[in-house]
Amino acid sequence: MKHHLFSLAGALMLSTFAGAASAAILPDCDSLGILSRVNTKLAIADANVIQSGDPVITLDHVRHNKTQDLSEPFFPRRYCQATGYTQQGKKTTVYYLIEAKAGFAGYGYNVEACVLGRDPWRVYGAYCRSLR
Repeated sequence: MKHHLFSLAGALMLSTFAGAASAAILPDCDSLGILSRVNTKLAIADANVIQSGDPVITLDHVRHNKTQDLSEPFFPRRYCQATGYTQQGKKTTVYYLIEAKAGFAGYGYNVEACVLGRDPWRVYGAYCRSLR
């Protein structure tokens, strides 16, 4: 009986690990859900912190910069870049990160975004370095 319990526990641990590996499949940089989250983050940051009066409202020329898998650091991450256009038509660069298992209570994914030149407290480092 002990042998069967050990096998069951091992199978459960293995399935948990396999579930973590399947979380490596992150949404693409240009998926509508991701772009919507980036726009929301930028709008909230501009309204509450930056207060530029000229928020980024459109993202274009989206590209994937790099991906980190489970071994570097712990959870998969996808680094992205886009060209942003402000309400007054000014062009800027937006960097954003999609990270697995970083949503509410460790489920789903999280998105962090930074507009080049609009991070006065350097939350993401100089020139959005941590999101590049």
